[in-house]
Amino acid sequence: MRDKLLIIYGVSMLLGVLTGLIGSCFQLVIGQVNHGISALLHVAAAHHVAALISTLLSSLMVLLAWLSVRYLAPEAAGSGVQEIEGVLLHKRELYWRRLLPVKFIGGVLSLSAKMVAGREGPTIQMGANLGGMLGEMLPIKRRRRDTLIAAGAAAGLATAFNAPLAGVLFVVEEMRSEFNFSFTNFKMVAICCVMATITTYVILGSAPAIPLAVFDEPGLESLWFFCLFGLVVGAAGLLFNKALMFWLRITDRFTLRERVTYVLAVGALVGMLAWYNPFLVGGGYEIIEKFLALPPGLTELMGVLVFRFVVTMLCYATGVPGGIFAPMLALGTLLGMVCFYFVDSVAPWLGIQPTMFAVAGMGALFSAAIRSPLTGIVLVVEMTRNYNLILPLMVSCLSATMITQMAKNQPIYTQLLRRTLILARKS
Repeated sequence: MRDKLLIIYGVSMLLGVLTGLIGSCFQLVIGQVNHGISALLHVAAAHHVAALISTLLSSLMVLLAWLSVRYLAPEAAGSGVQEIEGVLLHKRELYWRRLLPVKFIGGVLSLSAKMVAGREGPTIQMGANLGGMLGEMLPIKRRRRDTLIAAGAAAGLATAFNAPLAGVLFVVEEMRSEFNFSFTNFKMVAICCVMATITTYVILGSAPAIPLAVFDEPGLESLWFFCLFGLVVGAAGLLFNKALMFWLRITDRFTLRERVTYVLAVGALVGMLAWYNPFLVGGGYEIIEKFLALPPGLTELMGVLVFRFVVTMLCYATGVPGGIFAPMLALGTLLGMVCFYFVDSVAPWLGIQPTMFAVAGMGALFSAAIRSPLTGIVLVVEMTRNYNLILPLMVSCLSATMITQMAKNQPIYTQLLRRTLILARKS
């Protein structure tokens, strides 16, 4: 028994290292491709054709990413988290041989094209497929293989965000219906997340995903405002889930020609915006850092918030590889800063910084849409290293999830999985 446990834990360590490697390489390759595109556009700008080149290049990259998904690995579309939940429920098959290259290359293409999507979903799905790969190659029983798949998914989140504890909690909360809880299984997930994070630190460094100044804990009298803020963000999370599923239902009716036209049009829009105003597109890390460092006016904030909300729906509905974590964090940041202006006008004596509401907004919107408050709290704390804000984060995240729970709106990945199963039956 002891020898079997050592083997299982050793495989978990190997899976963590592999997930850290593929996740780190994913980020590095995206960075290199972005650098190459910037150099190309710099040359094109001298000939006054940079906007045209950016538009055409993004359209082509998005189209190639979509074609690879449609004809090589349909399960690589979108985030991929719902696919992993389906695999763990034994309702979807795991085809790691085709998924890994398509998700990696397709993700590089779509994210480098500046689609409003995140690297987190693809990294989670690739980690889970690596777990399935090891489980298939080694003489491991099906129940342990499922644990490796869940552990790889957790390690993928830990790699993408430099947040090992959030990776563990993601499996505990988000995949609670699919995960077989036991002490050994829990340790497998934790070991995998630790090794993935260590590997990421070695390759990319240990800097937080979102570098921020460290703030003192706000006063207790301000917690009422964070509670009310959480209710507002919860309503926004409910709107996010309903809008995304509504738009997916519309685009699911497209013919093949209409789908190709839609993919090209969204790619062109993103490419054009990437040249004229790059902060309006992309995953969202750039706009988070920019706006937190130099907060804009209320009108600009609200305009960017609404625009990025709409473009997030447009981009995800294309079906190219890319997650919704990063776009949600950006939307939560923007909404938090918008609400700060109103709170500051009502109670300026509280001395709350706009960044405090931005940080709370990240966690609250994530928690409301995913229905995983503990993961949202710990994720944002690990990403920003602002441990003093854990109390207002808890208040905001818990009140935000209350709205979606009372509205009986299921977690977004549960809704996406149901859609996936329906489409699979129709095909």
